[in-house]
Amino acid sequence: MTVHDPRKIGRLAREHFSSALMSDTKWRKLLTAIATAGLPLNHATVKFIDVVEPRVLRFPPSLDCHPAYMDTIEFGPVELRAIEWLDFPVDIEAVARPLGRFPLEIIAGGMRVVGYRP
Repeated sequence: MTVHDPRKIGRLAREHFSSALMSDTKWRKLLTAIATAGLPLNHATVKFIDVVEPRVLRFPPSLDCHPAYMDTIEFGPVELRAIEWLDFPVDIEAVARPLGRFPLEIIAGGMRVVGYRP
């Protein structure tokens, strides 16, 4: 799955993207808010920067780990900086708006949080 070495993930991000739009802190803040918002949500689709195909993961992931990671049933601990984008099958704008500015895009059937700009 994703490389469990933050230096490699950081290097990949710098090589393939012009800018990072999300930090570990912003990911944790948003994921915590979405998980506790009571939305009808039990999965999300994630695109990791080092994996070609998007993957489905159960939602919410555990954030009871090192602050730079989320722990998933499917992939184990994953660096938050490895997330290129994360799609939710529901509208999360009302949850995200009070927390600050987040790179949200409307997609067919839900919303995308963008981690990196090409």
